[in-house]
Amino acid sequence: MLRAAEAAKIVAGYWAGTLTTPRGELPFSVEFVATGDGKWKGTADCPQQGVRAFNFDQAKVTGSTVEFALTGLPGDPSFRGKLADAGASIAGEATQGGNAIPFRLERTTKPAPTADENAVPAKGEPGQGVAGKWRGSIKPLPGIELRLALEAAAHADGKLSGDMISLDQGSPRISLENLTDKDGAVQFDVPQIRGGFSGKLNADGSEIAGEWTQGNRATPLVFKRLAAKG
Repeated sequence: MLRAAEAAKIVAGYWAGTLTTPRGELPFSVEFVATGDGKWKGTADCPQQGVRAFNFDQAKVTGSTVEFALTGLPGDPSFRGKLADAGASIAGEATQGGNAIPFRLERTTKPAPTADENAVPAKGEPGQGVAGKWRGSIKPLPGIELRLALEAAAHADGKLSGDMISLDQGSPRISLENLTDKDGAVQFDVPQIRGGFSGKLNADGSEIAGEWTQGNRATPLVFKRLAAKG
């Protein structure tokens, strides 16, 4: 068994792996930082669940056992695993909302920062009408942010059509129904996921600010117009 000091030295750094859920493998990563006096903090990422750079400070290393908790996320996920493969992996069990699933992390090099093609711009591009490409995000639960793409087209008969994509969840295009733009009041339905949106174009047509509803829950949502590509 590793001594505490040795284990702590091994644990510090970047780890990437998967959670084995009933629906398949879910990628996630963790970076551990030792803060002194045997204390730890870190960040966790699980993009498909809308979790990016989630900060945590509830972590400890006891011998070869590594424990950490993502308190504040839905179900307060907690992890308990063992160092294995000469300190190259951590395998164990994650518990969330009373459910337990296996996880495995492997030590690896932290990827260099790259431009995020799915990022929501700080400001939208001015334009007219709803036709075009848009991007926004919703925060359905604490610590969770899901980015959405909206693509709308205007047709010769005056009707509108469009699709929506949940960028973090790798969803296929979902067709919109009842997409309308009446004097800047924009609405559409997404019956496939029991969702809908109602919002208002701002003065220069760069944003549509409104509310996304799904089931019985309403969440603020601002779509920002993307620049047209030549």
